[in-house]
Amino acid sequence: MRHTRGITLLEMMVTVAIASILLAAALMGIQTPVNRQRENEATRELWASTLRARQRAISTNQPVRIVVEENVPRGDGTSRTVARWEQLRCDNEWDNAGCPANGCENTTCRTNPACCSEVGQDIVIPVSMNAFAIHGLCYMPGSGRPVRPGDLTCMRDFLDDLPALDAAAPGNLRFDFTSGRPRSLIQVEPRTGLANVMDCNPHASTQNQAIECVN
Repeated sequence: MRHTRGITLLEMMVTVAIASILLAAALMGIQTPVNRQRENEATRELWASTLRARQRAISTNQPVRIVVEENVPRGDGTSRTVARWEQLRCDNEWDNAGCPANGCENTTCRTNPACCSEVGQDIVIPVSMNAFAIHGLCYMPGSGRPVRPGDLTCMRDFLDDLPALDAAAPGNLRFDFTSGRPRSLIQVEPRTGLANVMDCNPHASTQNQAIECVN
């Protein structure tokens, strides 16, 4: 009489392991395009936010800055990194020299809502994206001139100091991704504040573009 051979425990473990690897590969294949789509959307939203911030700084005669904050609670119970523009209050209403108001130079309006007259919508930054290059970008009141002084002061008391404003020009703001997506740049014109977004091509067609993407 012939006996039927069953599956050994080792064979079952190997089968489960192979199935798990195939499932993980399939999920990664699905997730990668989703992640890159989120990165693309966040990059474009940040670019649009810079244009909106510039327009508001000119029209309201108040400084408008971009802030990036970590661990911000969301409505779904999670905490995420988010960015938004903040229109800052000034110490007086007859000129824009005292902007932002005292006590609002190095705090965000999420921490101190009284520092802002208006804020933009939150832009959720994907976990695979580093957007802190744009943190502190500020458009000066009235002129819309862009500065990034390395903090959140918006160059208070330096409104007419052209050399200081030149030194704080933001240049190219670089976003990096851990997903393997090429770096993106938001290129901010140092005098007008007009911005363009560029996705870096690893086979850049010009030497200048290649340098901007690598450095």
